[in-house]
Amino acid sequence: MVSKFLVTNSSNDGVWSVWTGTNAEWNEKVADIEGRNVYQSAQWADHKANAGWQTLRLTFSASTTASDSANATIAQCLVRSGPLKSFVVWVPGGPLGDLETIGRGFVKTLKQHLGASVIYIRASITLQATRDLDTRLKLRKWKKAKNVIGASQSMIYSLKEDRQTRVNNCSPNWKRNLKRSSKNINLPYLWETPNPQEISVAYELMDEYKKIAGLSLQRSVADLKSVISVFGSQLLLVRIDDLNGDPLAIRGALVFKNLAWDFIALTTPAGRKTYASYAVFWYLAEKCLEAGVQQIDLSGIDPKNNKGVYDFKNGTGATKIDYQGEWEISSPSWFRPLASRLIARRVS
Repeated sequence: MVSKFLVTNSSNDGVWSVWTGTNAEWNEKVADIEGRNVYQSAQWADHKANAGWQTLRLTFSASTTASDSANATIAQCLVRSGPLKSFVVWVPGGPLGDLETIGRGFVKTLKQHLGASVIYIRASITLQATRDLDTRLKLRKWKKAKNVIGASQSMIYSLKEDRQTRVNNCSPNWKRNLKRSSKNINLPYLWETPNPQEISVAYELMDEYKKIAGLSLQRSVADLKSVISVFGSQLLLVRIDDLNGDPLAIRGALVFKNLAWDFIALTTPAGRKTYASYAVFWYLAEKCLEAGVQQIDLSGIDPKNNKGVYDFKNGTGATKIDYQGEWEISSPSWFRPLASRLIARRVS
């Protein structure tokens, strides 16, 4: 649900307003800003709408009129309501643009438009972390979230080099395993009509095999069905099968403009024995390159608690990145600690 009402608030010599354009127009705005990502895209909002989130989009114009088209900052917000006019607002991958602007005016615009008595806002900022940005956010009363939802570190796999250079950038062990994966009877292929039930079952098998403490690797059929339906051809999905046609490994990426985000990654116990995950990663990277993608965000690493996945991603030759991460603010301020604990348990 995109708001059709207009609320404005002045801040930092500009004005925040609720944005009411089309999904295509919104995506063009996102694409024009540094730090653009799939989580601020209209498709991601539609996907999350299937899980019960409402969408509210804000723009900041560095002028005295809300109609000015030169927006310095934009934010696609996902909203859930609670009792007594309380609201939780989640800004995945954003806001985008000049973060000097996300102070009182930003919070006030959201609160007024929603008619909230109390509001909690969490932003997941996927820009490179800097001390300067830390300082600017703190000056605007944002707090670094302690109960985090996603990973604060990731790896960026570049597709700007030629194939041989990318092979050379891999670790010796990764190169050996890629070569071993070529011994599979079947070749990886682009899965154009994916079955969410089959993917979910494969995740269950992997979860039972790995048994990572405190981490569930399962994905619901409903969530997978939503992603497949909403993203369509923007979800590049690759799989490799055994002799019976059952999947050994599946890997998928969400594409937005010339960037992609690793989104589905699973290997069955049988696939681990044949190094199938290396074959599907490499083939997916080639398909992303054909689609005009310049880099793939490998979507989070946890070297301590999920070392196997970290070693795999690191072995590709990808570059580590520290994101600015998750920040939170509320009005009134006493609502923040309570909402922070609750949202960390429920948001994904």
